[in-house]
Amino acid sequence: MPKLNRIFDQLALNKHSQTKTSFNQPLHLFRGLAIIAIVGAHAWSFMIFWTGSLDSIGLKVLFSITEMLFHGSTLYFALISGMLFSMVLAKRSWKQFYTNKLLHVILPYIAVSVFYFSFYGGWQSEMPQNEFFISLLLGKASIHLWYIPVLMVLYLLTPLLWQLVSNPQYKWLTLTIMLIPLVISRSPFPDFIKLQTFFYFAGAYTTGLFFGCHFKRILDLINLHIKSLLLLLVVLSVAIVASYFFDFYYTGWFSVRQSLIYLQKLIITGVVLVGLYLATEKLKSAKTPKQISFLSLVTVLGDMAFSVYFLHVFFMGWIIYVAQNWLITDRNTFEIGLYGLASLVGSILASVLLTLIFQKTFSNSSRKLIGA
Repeated sequence: MPKLNRIFDQLALNKHSQTKTSFNQPLHLFRGLAIIAIVGAHAWSFMIFWTGSLDSIGLKVLFSITEMLFHGSTLYFALISGMLFSMVLAKRSWKQFYTNKLLHVILPYIAVSVFYFSFYGGWQSEMPQNEFFISLLLGKASIHLWYIPVLMVLYLLTPLLWQLVSNPQYKWLTLTIMLIPLVISRSPFPDFIKLQTFFYFAGAYTTGLFFGCHFKRILDLINLHIKSLLLLLVVLSVAIVASYFFDFYYTGWFSVRQSLIYLQKLIITGVVLVGLYLATEKLKSAKTPKQISFLSLVTVLGDMAFSVYFLHVFFMGWIIYVAQNWLITDRNTFEIGLYGLASLVGSILASVLLTLIFQKTFSNSSRKLIGA
């Protein structure tokens, strides 16, 4: 383990030894934590439902707790994208913004979609070209890719949303958009991409834009009310867990659970960013980044967030495949929980390893292939 820590320390040091003034370390670290949460949203739910169902009270408890912790973590990506634009990308031209997204988000998305579509036998269908185009448009080449088409729409909306957020005369319209996810929820499984989903994530993205515009001021405000926010976070988390034991059905475009999750993820974002900001301020006096091995690991994950997002489901599928025969014959909460943890850690490490191989093999072009 110490040797592994040293490896991540060196990777983080090499990547950010010449940190630019535009680089925001707390936000970058938060992106590393966010990808862990997104992988966590799949680790236990896939392990449960790809091997059976919620056929015991123990599994229901495990599912409700892991869903409370990780479900909706894609909101972090939307919030981070908004903050990153306000704090860094808004200083660049629109041509630079869209060129960057084309090369480093859309191109790797197409590449990994080709891979997943081929891996799952998509080219064997009657009209493979049409099916591939639809899967690309709707993010259906693999179960987790639905967010990228949503993100593409957010990129297209950025000039309009930025105009609203950056002009005080539109503050009430901006606030309305930020609050939309409380009354319009994302669409549920299996149809992740519906019109309501775009409203939901546009609200989160706009909140990120606003947060980025007033980053330090909002962090100070959160720090001032940290105890009250932590108490509210506990209440929301308990309510989310409880929702899995009662009939919280969708009513049209509205879900109480998704509203609770939106509020919970907003508070988590603010509280964690405050913690990371304070931690990085203290670390400025540290002599060497080797004193912060965990933060070095998270920094590396922040660098590789998109590639881990693109790749982790492939490795997670193989981990579940290995455990499937055992779990189908003898399913219990402890084993599912343990295998879910193995799926989380194993899929992240395998994704990081493959990313390193791509970076070594293709150099700067790897970002256009797998996102890092």
